[in-house]
Amino acid sequence: MIAIMNHFLSICVRCMAAVLCCGVFVSAHGEQEDPRIAAVLAADDARITAMTAADPVALAPLLSPDLHYSHSNGAVDTKTSLLALIDGKATRYLSYRPVERGVRFASPEIALEHGRADLVLEKDGKQMEATFLFLAVWRLEEGSWRFLQWQSARPPAPAPTP
Repeated sequence: MIAIMNHFLSICVRCMAAVLCCGVFVSAHGEQEDPRIAAVLAADDARITAMTAADPVALAPLLSPDLHYSHSNGAVDTKTSLLALIDGKATRYLSYRPVERGVRFASPEIALEHGRADLVLEKDGKQMEATFLFLAVWRLEEGSWRFLQWQSARPPAPAPTP
């Protein structure tokens, strides 16, 4: 398990380095410098719609068979387990609003999406609101952008005022 986590962390570090060192950026005003950005964001919008609709049938074709989805609480899902989670409805994504999104390309087939999103979740009957920072990796597979990797974290609490 430790070896898997170390491997995953090394992938995250490489992806974050790629986000910082290369690529194309979407500004907060939506100005796009690369037409591939619109395709990646459209795929992400479709993913968000499928997740908030709790629709595993619509979600499945958007996910890579190699999906590695790391939740902010440390739980990790594969494509199969994420689809089961969405279908089981024990965890529901009631609302998902991207607040900031940027896309950069590590290669012609790898897109790195980063940003912040406000979510309303229901888990085991309890509703919670949260803001997450995220890094999503998309891979061009058979002509379509597929969701390959997700890593999210809660932003740090604001510093107390003196």
